[in-house]
Amino acid sequence: MKVVLFPSTDKPWDGIEAYSFELAKRLSKKGIEVVGIRIGIKNNVKAINDNFTLINVKTPNFQGKLYALRILISSLKTLKIMENADIVHGIGGYYAGIELFPIGKKVVTIIGASSLRETSKIKRNFRRLYMYFIYKMASAYIVPNEIIMNEIKKYVKINPILIPLGIDIEGLKINESKSEIKAEFGFNDDDIIILYLGQLVKGKRLPELIRAFQIVLNKIPNSKLVLVAWGYLKDYLQSLVNELRLNGKVFFMNPLPYNQRKYIYSVSDVFVMLGDSFGDGGISSAVLDALGSGLPIVVSKNSPNYLVVKDGFNGYTVNPEDYNQVANAILKSIANGKELGKNSLCVAKNFEWDIVSNKTIELYETIYSSN
Repeated sequence: MKVVLFPSTDKPWDGIEAYSFELAKRLSKKGIEVVGIRIGIKNNVKAINDNFTLINVKTPNFQGKLYALRILISSLKTLKIMENADIVHGIGGYYAGIELFPIGKKVVTIIGASSLRETSKIKRNFRRLYMYFIYKMASAYIVPNEIIMNEIKKYVKINPILIPLGIDIEGLKINESKSEIKAEFGFNDDDIIILYLGQLVKGKRLPELIRAFQIVLNKIPNSKLVLVAWGYLKDYLQSLVNELRLNGKVFFMNPLPYNQRKYIYSVSDVFVMLGDSFGDGGISSAVLDALGSGLPIVVSKNSPNYLVVKDGFNGYTVNPEDYNQVANAILKSIANGKELGKNSLCVAKNFEWDIVSNKTIELYETIYSSN
């Protein structure tokens, strides 16, 4: 069987890229011929392994809203490749680039429902109308969780199949000692690391996290808050750190390459994601990585992350506006870290990429053999 993944990459960054990359690895290892289409600024072909070929397609370097033109251009340039495939698998909004083309059996993974991020009723209905037209003409539709499934069923009027996003548990394991890794990052061996990994933007509740950390610090003087992130709020957050006199206790760290993220998870004691603005209904990929790393997790009770974090089992769900509640959840996560982390890993095993890829292959085979 030959499968085209659109988009694809060998150096993933965001959720869509990570999903495509990890899926391609598993499919190719199971003997499926995978061709990945990457939107780039030059043409080249790269063999990732014996069964996974990545095709970089040269497109104009448009950014912002004009990026949609790059999606269409890359689709047109690789149309013959897609026509010769048994399955063409579009991911997220990239599916719009292949929706109208009469190519083989099309599958789309609807990573998120953009309508869920809108607070305005008018904008929400517009998004729903957009999704209604964009997600058509496929042989099968995949959604990663029940929140997105319910939105898609109700407003797009299709019956998607639930296949969750995967977790690369093996890829998150380390061989080095934690003491060595801590030293590499500049931490002391006895530091208690509270980790956030994401973006420094509104909706992520980072001011609330910093204020809650101040309470934690009064209880655990050797604790440190590490923000592995980028974004337009960095200067504001740094000024807040200065105001609260948390210098030397709150660290801003540049985002790490995908294959190095495991190191910061490995030295952390608790992962915190207070944002309640995951408006597309998706579980944070950073939360999934934290599960796979065996960490206790604290999340907002208003975000889809509650689907994988159960109070007192592998972490806590909180009201981000209540600093004391957040601080207490972090303190309890640290105190019971071993048991909570063990349970996170148990949850993660239900999302292992081998399980996810097997379900995806079963879907491919079903639609491939259908008339």
